[in-house]
Amino acid sequence: MKIGKLQQVALRDVWPKEEDDFSAWLSENLESLSDAIGINLSIIQTEKKVNNSSYEMDILCEDDNGHTIVIENQLEKTDHKHLGQALTYLINMEAQTMVWIAKDVKQEHINVINWLNETTDKQFYLVIVEAYKIDDSKPAPFFSVICKPSEEIKILGKEKKEIQLNWTAIKQRRELADTIIVPARKEGFERVFLGDNCWWSIRINKEQLSKLKYIAGYQVAPISAITHVAKIKRIVDSEKEPGKYKVIFEGPAQEIKQIPLGVKSKIQGPAYCEFSKIKDASTLDDLLNNSDYTEDDNAA
Repeated sequence: MKIGKLQQVALRDVWPKEEDDFSAWLSENLESLSDAIGINLSIIQTEKKVNNSSYEMDILCEDDNGHTIVIENQLEKTDHKHLGQALTYLINMEAQTMVWIAKDVKQEHINVINWLNETTDKQFYLVIVEAYKIDDSKPAPFFSVICKPSEEIKILGKEKKEIQLNWTAIKQRRELADTIIVPARKEGFERVFLGDNCWWSIRINKEQLSKLKYIAGYQVAPISAITHVAKIKRIVDSEKEPGKYKVIFEGPAQEIKQIPLGVKSKIQGPAYCEFSKIKDASTLDDLLNNSDYTEDDNAA
């Protein structure tokens, strides 16, 4: 049995010009692209003007549900110009899907398409086109999908957004915080926090030092609650451990209605909150609730 030799053919040898040759051919031969991206494409128009502007998209299609799809062709490596054009067409034509076809792709454009699939309700495909022939046969197109939308990508994008929103909220809470919450064991709490009117060897973020006005003592198990607060007189470098601080109170710490550990909160080191929230807090979850510092309902 004779086996033919598979050979790659230069795209410009098959389609010398993107608009006149490749786009024209693709508009009449959408089956291969349909099979590659898993969408049954029906042609609407080629070289479609965008809302009577000077811009013309390569191909305008629709799927079986009547959703509009824009196709941007590029017989070279992906570039910013074609990315911008494709997005312009997508938005102005109110399309649901964008298919960007190119000879080769740059990593930065893969990153952009993946990000768009993660963070928007649109669908974005990045596709490489190649041409092959066997011996002296006619060249045939081959489409490889590099990026495509998926439920997993959408979930990943949502998780990334929630993480970013939560971190932004944490920074906002710290920005507004004027109180440091410190965990303490019974013996040290009674001897130092209550007895010496101070607390020492605390790690404090340097950007927080000038903002802190109060200190709240959280007694660990079995009490597991904030029980006392004190006004801060000054914060000095710790004599015992470099890089840590000693907090000196203006006077004796005042006992308050206990604020127990909540469901979500953990106190394994210093935490920050606003003093104004202590009076109405039922648990530490109320003090350390990051959703108070973001308008997004998905924030943790």
